Amino acid sequence: MQLGDRGEFSAQIRDYDTCFVEFLKPSGNGQKILQSILLREAFSLFALQAVVIKQNAPTVILDVSCGPGDYSVTWTSQIARFLPKGIAFYCTDYPEGISRETGETYAMTTAKKMEAAAENGKLRLAQAPVATNADLFFGDDALMPSGKTANIVHWSHSGYHVRDALGAARNDPRAIEAGLHAAVDKIWAVLDEMGLMVSVHETRDNSDGIQSQIAPVSRKYCGKLDDVPERIAARIEQLGGYVAVVNVVSPLKFPGLDDAGWERLKRPAQWDRLNMSAVRALRLLNFIAYDFSDPGKSALETLAEDGRLAPFVNEYKSIVATNGGHIVAKCAFQMISKSQQVAKKLDDIAFQLTEKMRDFSEEMAAEMRRS
Repeated sequence: MQLGDRGEFSAQIRDYDTCFVEFLKPSGNGQKILQSILLREAFSLFALQAVVIKQNAPTVILDVSCGPGDYSVTWTSQIARFLPKGIAFYCTDYPEGISRETGETYAMTTAKKMEAAAENGKLRLAQAPVATNADLFFGDDALMPSGKTANIVHWSHSGYHVRDALGAARNDPRAIEAGLHAAVDKIWAVLDEMGLMVSVHETRDNSDGIQSQIAPVSRKYCGKLDDVPERIAARIEQLGGYVAVVNVVSPLKFPGLDDAGWERLKRPAQWDRLNMSAVRALRLLNFIAYDFSDPGKSALETLAEDGRLAPFVNEYKSIVATNGGHIVAKCAFQMISKSQQVAKKLDDIAFQLTEKMRDFSEEMAAEMRRS
């Protein structure tokens, strides 16, 4: 199947949004489904234990690195039933993040999608959503308007981007640490004293015998951070806070490719002649390589120039074959608080969520089949 000229196709592969949309397709990726289930179940327990949720006023939510807003609508819709006075919604993303769909910043796009969701009855907003354009990793940009704090902060899967933001210093350990510390500190500054921060990032933790097969592999080839949760937890401890964690595992399905199909993925000159299954595989590989620092070159193109594309593809081909058609993503669902009183309840909630993980995984699998 011809998909257009090579230049056009290469531009698609370099585009973060295009690869991200491919990655998020629910029929092939259980990650966001399971994450939403966990948020729903966690908020059910928050309501039972009278923690975090405001009973006599709107619950103030800040969505950090909100992106184009679709997932913001998904997860807030899941928890809306537990918020008796509705939501005062704030969102933030970096100023250069522009939605291809709307031509507006990610933050503004998210705010408008939240308004539409409220109009459609998916959730209740107590006020118009507030969008803030802010650099998370550097500078003095505040994540919320002056004087505002959040009862709940949601931060999902953007900690890895600190390397993209660093430019030439992207592999400097001190610069990476400083950037992540800046992000955590900015979130900490707007978190209410009795509030909750939920952070979800891929983890390299394998204490339960399960190893993630995305970041630890990508790190070898492209430097993707595979220890963001550990770095976040260390900084929170320095700030005097508390972390309760639930590790979650989900599949990322790859389309069935024969040996010839996998071989074509190793040859950029053949990319414009790939069939749709191979195109999906290529976009997935480029996204999980997680190097979008050069707008003129995809991560896979960089690997090809360095002579490392073939071993990168071969490693994932082997993993997919061993697993029967998928790779494993393992994430840390971290619940973070400033208050020891809140932290004790979060530890209990983390235990209860872990005990029910089999049920959540079955629900995730059923939802993937329906998608």
